[in-house]
Amino acid sequence: MSTRSMRLDRLPGILGLLVCLWATAASPEPFTVVTETAALGGETAKIDVYRPARGAATGVAILAHGFTRDRTRHRDLARELAGAGVVAVVPDLPGVGDHEASGEALEGLAHDVEKGALGLPATPLSHLVLVGTSAGGLATVIAASRLPGLAGWVGLDPVDMAGSGARAAAKLEPPAVVLLAEPSRCNLYGSGGAIAAAAPALMRSEVVSGSSHCDFEGPTNRFCRIVCGRSPPSKAEEVRAEAVRAVRELLGRARGPADPTATSGAAGTSEPPRPPG
Repeated sequence: MSTRSMRLDRLPGILGLLVCLWATAASPEPFTVVTETAALGGETAKIDVYRPARGAATGVAILAHGFTRDRTRHRDLARELAGAGVVAVVPDLPGVGDHEASGEALEGLAHDVEKGALGLPATPLSHLVLVGTSAGGLATVIAASRLPGLAGWVGLDPVDMAGSGARAAAKLEPPAVVLLAEPSRCNLYGSGGAIAAAAPALMRSEVVSGSSHCDFEGPTNRFCRIVCGRSPPSKAEEVRAEAVRAVRELLGRARGPADPTATSGAAGTSEPPRPPG
């Protein structure tokens, strides 16, 4: 075969590659993300803001990570929320191990968003949802219990510490959705169930069968899986899908302006052992 023939044989593959590259360039991510620096709980913190790349947002979700974790552990959920039309605000929480302090910081952040912080339009609490994983679930339920008029609270395998989560949940005015992993030491053996049972306006609470505590953050890491247990990759996807559904459902119940945010284009415990998340 001549050199010319060999080059012609390669032409379809080269053309296919060019088509793939063009398609990738023509189909950008359905979200944009910027990292802001702002005061949070008396400290300076980094906050990632994910916005839908097309169309108007339906509301805002503030996501809180777990003990010993940081904002990057909610990257996957934030991307999916933004792709579904919800602005996701993901801070690094202050006060490691101090759930009350983290709750106060999240309460303050919610009021800041309400006033139009982080480059976002002013967003009423009725179009704002708090979402928290593990210890972040405890911090967010504390914050949500002090925010009447909030669209809702979503607990992602939250942990209860000495009953503080259940006591806060008993004061919740907004509706709540709680998703739980199989009981393990990393979620204090299903302690989030007590938080769910105490919420007066609980919409639903369910155990994601076969899931690990690590499935409620994303991306997770090998250390979390070693400490908290492994599960099929499909479980993390199932948890994210249910979390997105819960947030959209809570925002769908919101009253007030249909387009409050109008944006376009633009897991762990505090008791030994100390697992991540």
